[in-house]
Amino acid sequence: MAEAETVDYRRVWHRQDRGAMNDAIAMWKREGILPADTSPERRAEEMVIAIYAGDEIAGCLTADIQILPRMREKFAFCRSFIAPAWRGKRLTDRLMIDGHEELCRWSKAHPGEKLAGCAAIYENRVLGNNPVEPSGLCLIGYTPQGQQLRVLWFDHYRLGR
Repeated sequence: MAEAETVDYRRVWHRQDRGAMNDAIAMWKREGILPADTSPERRAEEMVIAIYAGDEIAGCLTADIQILPRMREKFAFCRSFIAPAWRGKRLTDRLMIDGHEELCRWSKAHPGEKLAGCAAIYENRVLGNNPVEPSGLCLIGYTPQGQQLRVLWFDHYRLGR
């Protein structure tokens, strides 16, 4: 297996990269991680970043855009998945940083979408020891299930409509 420094973070948001989409679907199916009511094809269309080590997909970031009621703004809810062989190599921080940059670029190019930033719900209890993560995600509260809710605003975004 290649070292973490040799992985390639490919920006694929809204690029319809069929190769990356098919690789992500195969990875999710192999690991059995998607909920039964989730279409792998639909989830693949939400891919922002695909991480590769050579030809092997090592992980990815997807985003679902929706209003975050407590913030009264639209956020890209990000989900990360790192293949088991690649866990523990600190790939997630850069994944979120690159994902935030990619979504910010898209937000600037599409101001009518009024996308305010990125959000994440931490399902992995190993994460979230600091109120501000290396990626910049800040703790803003908890879900009813006790999971951390974090956001990172885009610098260009302005409140008010």
